[in-house]
Amino acid sequence: MRIRAITPIRVDESELTRRQKRYDRLAPEGWQFDVENLPPGAPDQLGTIADLRRSEEAGVHVALNSQRSATAAVMPDCVLDPGVLALSEDVPQAVLGITRLSAGFLAALGVKFGVITRNRVIADEYEATVRRYGIAHLFSGAYVMDLSVEDISNTVLWNARVSAIVATASADGVEVLINGCSAVEVTAAPGGVPVVDPTALALKVAELGVQEGLLGNVARK
Repeated sequence: MRIRAITPIRVDESELTRRQKRYDRLAPEGWQFDVENLPPGAPDQLGTIADLRRSEEAGVHVALNSQRSATAAVMPDCVLDPGVLALSEDVPQAVLGITRLSAGFLAALGVKFGVITRNRVIADEYEATVRRYGIAHLFSGAYVMDLSVEDISNTVLWNARVSAIVATASADGVEVLINGCSAVEVTAAPGGVPVVDPTALALKVAELGVQEGLLGNVARK
């Protein structure tokens, strides 16, 4: 079963390869991911509201204009679920949203969750995303690390910042933290508030949906 994962920013070949290897590792048995880049001219980071809108437009364009009949589903490789609602109406394949699946699962369990993000723009957009899904009443807020886009691939630095935030979140009464970047490996030491890899959790939820026959158009591919 093939899934298209579309990056939210224009990345270089080394970063595209890193993301592909991550999906190769996380993919459920029998699933194959094809990670696709945004075209030249698309934003290379999500630092402003304008970047967010351009990213969403570019991702939707890629999804609509390079459809593959053998593809079972499309998934934006971003916790902001750019274009998920629009694509759900416009493409024949299933559309998998990382936050719709991961945060939706936590909300179904009644878990109060927060998010750790790279910058404030992403934090605000994440909150807007959970509001669109009707689960903001369980959202405990965002913890912003103020890191650069280059730091996404710096697993050591990213997880050091995450570990520092965990103690603060625990004192705030947060039950679970979502690592607010779909492309980062979560390696922070256990203890305190659990930190969830949203991509890994989303794929587990989607896999269960396929196994239970709830995503029929995916299961047939």
